[in-house]
Amino acid sequence: MKILNIKNQISNIPKGFTLIELLAAIIVLIAVGTVIGAILFSTFRGTNKTNTLTSVRQNGYFAIAQVSKMLRGATRLDYPYPCLTPQPSYSSITFTSADGGQTKFECSGSTIASNNASLLDTSAVTLDSCYFTCTQDRATELPTIGINLFLRQKIITSLTDFTASATAIPFQTSIILRNINR
Repeated sequence: MKILNIKNQISNIPKGFTLIELLAAIIVLIAVGTVIGAILFSTFRGTNKTNTLTSVRQNGYFAIAQVSKMLRGATRLDYPYPCLTPQPSYSSITFTSADGGQTKFECSGSTIASNNASLLDTSAVTLDSCYFTCTQDRATELPTIGINLFLRQKIITSLTDFTASATAIPFQTSIILRNINR
């Protein structure tokens, strides 16, 4: 008798969910999914912005370092020389190194080039502007070369949320040419 009584009690228990219970579960799942999606989207956007800014900075620092390193070893400044005439900027600079080789740095198009070889990863960055300055108060003083680059990320997506910065990042330094033979 007890077995039959337990069997009757089990069969009286409802075996499914009501429509209200299903709708409540769906609403909760949609809300949780929306919050998780927003967090993931924000994380990916922040990571992308950080990566593109890092890429721009690496390109800028590399270009400045290469130009500086080669100019420090220059034994003769071929153009512009002498730097006594006040001119605000030059798009190229040519010098001779200790081994007698002549090198020309030129700001052309979307890159800065050393003897026509680009110093920038043009798939990641765009050269906004670039110029050299040359200052020398007297012919007896050593010339100082200024290097000025303005880089921005190359926009590869039309989504504005994934672009790191609309402004160009400046990179600049000055080098005194100490090895110049006068």
